[in-house]
Order: sequence, then C-alpha cells, then structure tokens
Amino acid sequence: MSGDHVKTILHDSSADDGSEPWNLTTKDGLDLAAGVYFYHVDAGASGEFTGKFAVIK
Repeated sequence: MSGDHVKTILHDSSADDGSEPWNLTTKDGLDLAAGVYFYHVDAGASGEFTGKFAVIK
C-alpha cells in the first residue's frame, strides 16, 4: 500500500450505465500487479466514494 497513482478512468455515460471497461493496465501501460488496491470515485453532485478491491492472478 504505497499510495502510488495507478490510473485515472473517466466515465461519461448516463447514470443507468455504471460500468466502465478497463484492460487492467497502469497509466504507464504496464500490467497491473496482484495485490490490494484502493479507489476513489468523484461522482460530482452525487458525492465521493472510496473503497478497495483485490487483484488475484
């Protein structure tokens, strides 16, 4: 848990479509390593959300 920024993913669809594809690469084009990652979502007027997810390879 180094706190390094991995990637920014922008989502510009309607509120009905809450998914966004991601090929699990970093902003530098490297494959994402196995581990626990924290995320931050800025949903504008709906608020901000944080959480975590695990990548298992």
